[in-house]
Amino acid sequence: MKVFLKFLFAFLIIYWLLTSGKLDFSMVQKAFSEGYLWALAISLIIIQATLGAVRWRILLRVRIKKELPIIDMLRLNWIGLFFNSFLPGAVTGDFIKLVYARDLDREVSKTFLVMSVLMDRVIGLMGLLCILGIFSTVYYSEITAISPQLTYLIHFNFLLFTGAIVFIIMLFVPKRIQQLVLNLVSKIPLLGARIEKTLSQVWAFGEDKSVMVKTLAISMICQFLGFLAFWIISHPFYGKAIPLPFIMTFIPIGFMATAIPITPAGLGIGHAIFDKLFHFAGVDGGASFFNLFFVCMVMVNLLGIIPYLLSGKRHKLSEAHQFDDVNA
Repeated sequence: MKVFLKFLFAFLIIYWLLTSGKLDFSMVQKAFSEGYLWALAISLIIIQATLGAVRWRILLRVRIKKELPIIDMLRLNWIGLFFNSFLPGAVTGDFIKLVYARDLDREVSKTFLVMSVLMDRVIGLMGLLCILGIFSTVYYSEITAISPQLTYLIHFNFLLFTGAIVFIIMLFVPKRIQQLVLNLVSKIPLLGARIEKTLSQVWAFGEDKSVMVKTLAISMICQFLGFLAFWIISHPFYGKAIPLPFIMTFIPIGFMATAIPITPAGLGIGHAIFDKLFHFAGVDGGASFFNLFFVCMVMVNLLGIIPYLLSGKRHKLSEAHQFDDVNA
């Protein structure tokens, strides 16, 4: 029922965007007629997904000492991407790829695997916020001159950037401060024990500073590739020149919104949010621009069906529910 409601909600938003003239599907055909644009955008998204697998491998090596072939990591990551796009709900592609990841080392705990995915997502978000903050700072005068709405957005960006910096600093605080924080949060009613456990796991990853530095650097590269792919496929339709650095001060907000699993792969939600963000910049058609990127992203995620079908061992969805229980 939840899956049905997610799709229904997404398609209702799409219907509203279409009937209001905010979404133009003919733009997809126009973009694909310029073969090099969508081919380049898809290539960048593929590189982004590949680097994402490398980042997760680095995090897994914190506890898993067995060999983790990069081919296996790519296979697992693409299976996760496929199910994240086409199986919305409580059991996402992250949990399904964890079922397959456990085959690499049966001795590793489910809790660690779940935390590795959580840290992978968090570090990815930190990379996005760092790029958002850097470009908002460098191009503050130019962006705030465009419209008052973007001025408010840039100030919000600074708040998010500050939060990211604080989080990164907290990863490297001394053990005695970590223990003090753990003691304090453990006293919180109902949620204290769970928060303490989560923080302990996060700090366990932070013990190896080189891991955090490497994964954060990879995250920033990944996010930049995603922004670049979005700009390449959509910029011919803006109607006026908007340099890549400018849109990198506001489209990350849209990317963050689509990461929330309200609808499959941000369908509908992303269209509506990008329509509003580009409206702030004085450009109509933001929903159609996101639609171009959405089509490219889904085409890449579809590749995950290949390693899934070729997997020697098939797992049941019920096994993924076990990881969901660990996360609860």
